[in-house]
Amino acid sequence: MPSIDPLVLEREVHNYRELDRLLKATPGPVLLFEEGPLDGPVRGFGTTAEVPAPGQYTFTAACVGASSAQVAIGQEHPGAPFQPVELTLDCIEATTQVMELQQGYVFAHLVVPAPGDTPWTGAVGGVRVTGGAPTPSTGKSP
Repeated sequence: MPSIDPLVLEREVHNYRELDRLLKATPGPVLLFEEGPLDGPVRGFGTTAEVPAPGQYTFTAACVGASSAQVAIGQEHPGAPFQPVELTLDCIEATTQVMELQQGYVFAHLVVPAPGDTPWTGAVGGVRVTGGAPTPSTGKSP
């Protein structure tokens, strides 16, 4: 097992603090929250959460310590084509997008674009899904 560089570990701790600041700037009840390393032998992450009710949800994704990262978010529905939304992050600020979700499960998968193992630098990334406001009705109430 490779030794852990204390300077890289210190940088990673600092990067997680900054990542938390970026992700937690979006208010609202949290449906999904996940963070993980963007480089080294174990990098990126994938997670799912149950969507309790259909509505509009805010996806906030960010990365710190890397030049870029990519996050794929979406839902699978029986009989419907699988079409995740892919966002490219520039790791300078959080990227936010509002999406309409149906009741069921939502997934978020975060990876850096480079293939294979990369040197451990302490770069981190994360995603947070908040909200759940009901979709505004387009029809008139009876």
